[in-house]
Amino acid sequence: MFAGLQNKVPPFTLQVGTEKLVRLSGNNSGYKFNSYFMFKKFFQRLKFKMMAKQLRRPNGAMGSRVGNIMNKANEFLYDFTLSVMQPSSGQSILEIGFGNGKFFDKFFAKAEGLKVTGLDFSETMFNTAKGNNKGNIESGKLSLHFGSSQQMPFPDNSFDKIFCINVIYFWDDPHQHLLEICRVLKPGGRFYATVRTKESMLKMPFTQYGFTFYETDKWKLQLTDAKLQFVEERPADEPIIDFDGDKLLVQSLCVVAEKGN
Repeated sequence: MFAGLQNKVPPFTLQVGTEKLVRLSGNNSGYKFNSYFMFKKFFQRLKFKMMAKQLRRPNGAMGSRVGNIMNKANEFLYDFTLSVMQPSSGQSILEIGFGNGKFFDKFFAKAEGLKVTGLDFSETMFNTAKGNNKGNIESGKLSLHFGSSQQMPFPDNSFDKIFCINVIYFWDDPHQHLLEICRVLKPGGRFYATVRTKESMLKMPFTQYGFTFYETDKWKLQLTDAKLQFVEERPADEPIIDFDGDKLLVQSLCVVAEKGN
């Protein structure tokens, strides 16, 4: 009854959402894929979307692995940011987006009597960081909090310095985050935002999903609107990054702003 029908089935396209993935055709051996590379491209996009989502807010077992990857990717930026900040004894410092908290000891090696606070809105990172910093937490040197910098659980004028590394790309409402940062900074306190340049980030394919980039002039306007004064911009050339076998030259910036007295 069905003899010969295979050769009469017209070609058709398999579509998922707005993506046309493969073109299928009927022949004597049944259906076959004519566009393997379109399938490959689709799954690459899916992988990069998942990566971007985990970088934004690490979650679960995959989020824990991403936290370890971020340590390797961000250690240079952490050291660079510390060199710009120059923390001094007795200061109160807040890190927004501390990840798994492996770098807090770098602070305590810089100066004595520091009071360091961390805020992260990934529950996975918050719980992991608590486990990685039991001694510092028990000694009272470190306090970790689960929450967003869009609405921080701290009193006004709490911190001498606030910093974040590779975080501002993910702020849906940067103005609100910056208003909160201004609120909890002490008069004369400084905010340090360390990022990779737009040109550097666009070399990494996952950054097309959910990342927002700022040119310096636009970031200055954001700071001004939140009552923060631009102080300086420090560039740094990172060691070559290996991304999926590609050697990438990457440049970073630490942008410094200050709250008025």
